[in-house]
Amino acid sequence: MVKEKNNYTLLDIIGILYRWKKPLLVLVLVSALGSIVASLLLDDYYTAYATFVPTNEEQKLFDSAGNLTLYGGDDAVSRVLIFAESAPFVNYMIHEFNLDSVYNIDASTPRGQNKVEKRFRKLYDIKRNKHSGLEISIQDKDPEVAFTMVKRALDKIEVLYRNATAQNKELIKQTYEKAILEKEKELIVVADTLTRLRKKFNIFDVASQSESLSAMLSKLEGNLVYDEAKLAAFIKYKAPRDSIVNVKARIEGAIKQQKLMRGGLRNNENIETSSDIYAFNRGRDLIIYWETKITNLNEELSLIITQFAKFKTHAYSNIAGIIILEPVQVPNLKSYPIRSFIVVGSILVSIILGVIGVLILDTYKRVDWEEVLYEKPINHT
Repeated sequence: MVKEKNNYTLLDIIGILYRWKKPLLVLVLVSALGSIVASLLLDDYYTAYATFVPTNEEQKLFDSAGNLTLYGGDDAVSRVLIFAESAPFVNYMIHEFNLDSVYNIDASTPRGQNKVEKRFRKLYDIKRNKHSGLEISIQDKDPEVAFTMVKRALDKIEVLYRNATAQNKELIKQTYEKAILEKEKELIVVADTLTRLRKKFNIFDVASQSESLSAMLSKLEGNLVYDEAKLAAFIKYKAPRDSIVNVKARIEGAIKQQKLMRGGLRNNENIETSSDIYAFNRGRDLIIYWETKITNLNEELSLIITQFAKFKTHAYSNIAGIIILEPVQVPNLKSYPIRSFIVVGSILVSIILGVIGVLILDTYKRVDWEEVLYEKPINHT
């Protein structure tokens, strides 16, 4: 059996293509003309788009920084994406613009409704951009219609977003009010406790009383030592009786006052004094604790009230639910189809398929199929 040459060099391929140049040229011309005609039959579509971000509809509770940002965070953006791709939004757009008639689809059956929805979703897109904003776009044959559809879509997204967050804002409002009420009740209890402790220990200002009591006791004991020495001298040198009596009276008064300041009369409930150092020392830490507690409660309550005021100012204001960063405009250039790409692409595909086809045909011609199919097996015996 004589075997045909089935391996191709570059020159072989060039020769084959040269021999098939007319059929290849016809194929390319037919593909080019067909793609031109087909692309001309396609409708022009215009894309209208806009960029926006949601507002901060939910202020965090008890933020120590006290900052209020106008733009919503990632959670707000994610919620808007859910609303913008939801069935209520799609159904609104379909009915608002009668898209079943526009797309020439019978929507009287569930299957037809599904086709209309799929068609709209193919022409509609919303996505998060690299700056954490949202880009929305809609394609239509009429640029004015595309413009109007994007505007209505933004309005509907805002309504869905605000309605969804309205209930949550009311819950946050109730949480603030409950927190304020609880803090006020706690503040009243602490204030009453502090008042009772001040009366019990006769402490009204820890810092000033501590300083004055120390100075008073130091001065009293110094005077007492002086008078005792003076009395001893008066007795020794037989001073007049009146002088001795006066000194003794001062000493007795000083001793009684010293005893009072050191808590010697603490068991007598009928005596009230702010000079009892024992009572002061016993109640000082309690007073400081409750003073600190009431100071902290006042600060916490003030912070909550301030945050609540900010929340109400923002949440119940007329601020839009979304902020348009790049407003929608009427498109003046078509976005689809790009006819030059269609024609060039079809020509390239036809050339590739034509080359592959002629190589296969040439190979097919070189093979003796009768010998291949009916060749007898070689006997090795």
